[in-house]
Amino acid sequence: MVGTHAGSGATSLESKLVEHLRYRARGAPHGDLATTTRNLVAAAASGSPQADITGSATRWAREGVALETVLGAYHDGIRTGLEFLAEQATDADQVMAGARLMVRVLETVTVAASAAYVDEHRQVAREQQTAAQTLVSALLSGYGVTQLARQTGIAIASSYQVVALSIPPHADERRPGIATPSAARRKLRRVQAALATPLGSRALSLLSTDGGTVLVPIDDASVRTPLAMTADVLELLSEAAEVPVTATVGTGDTVRIPELAARAHELLERLLVASRPPGLYPMADLLEAIGCDTAGYDKPQQAHRPVVTSPNDRRIGRTA
Repeated sequence: MVGTHAGSGATSLESKLVEHLRYRARGAPHGDLATTTRNLVAAAASGSPQADITGSATRWAREGVALETVLGAYHDGIRTGLEFLAEQATDADQVMAGARLMVRVLETVTVAASAAYVDEHRQVAREQQTAAQTLVSALLSGYGVTQLARQTGIAIASSYQVVALSIPPHADERRPGIATPSAARRKLRRVQAALATPLGSRALSLLSTDGGTVLVPIDDASVRTPLAMTADVLELLSEAAEVPVTATVGTGDTVRIPELAARAHELLERLLVASRPPGLYPMADLLEAIGCDTAGYDKPQQAHRPVVTSPNDRRIGRTA
């Protein structure tokens, strides 16, 4: 509180500030952003708990109000308060006390509002991820797809590229100690983030730290913005994981996803058992090779740039 630093005169100045901010908010439309933030600035100046700031920020985040808009409104209220204090101050001590008060208020509202926005967006992201993973599970099983699509709001394509991925352990995962699970989780998060850029938000994945399944939609929407797991995309995943990734890929109608996924993972397992080089293996080529001999296993599709074959081959300074 200002009074702690500058005595009863500063305390009186603080009271005047709170009354000034609340007076400026009177008569404005109820729920108006500027009005609400000005009242919350007044509350912060009087030392009230941050619960109201956090609750309001969470509500605005859910309503889609941009964080910069909220902070801008707060900063406008703080600017108004600072100008008022400068006019009311009668000596240098009161000026300094008022400045300290407004810096504290600025810190309070900025930290509380920003933290509430981050927490809300994390919650939304978790809900979206859970919905997407539930839908992937339904597509892979072939049951309940239509109902889940309605519930999640995720559009179902007429056909999909079905990708089975194998992600070997990172060097940090092989080191004994408590950090091993954390290294695996960091590797998985990097792979999931790397998938988003080339494949977009419509691609669905169900991944663990050692691999999983990716479903890439093929329909009118993706024709306009082509999406596909290619050798180049797989290279990006390898770079993100910092280990060489192996994948088998096939394409078919949505109803064939369970069959295609089972076959893709079966072929992927054969590749791994045979110690074939990492890369992208089209299922059609593999099935043809199985029908003749195993020579086709040695020829994955090549990226335009060299596929990472060892974490030490790269110069990017990241660790799992």
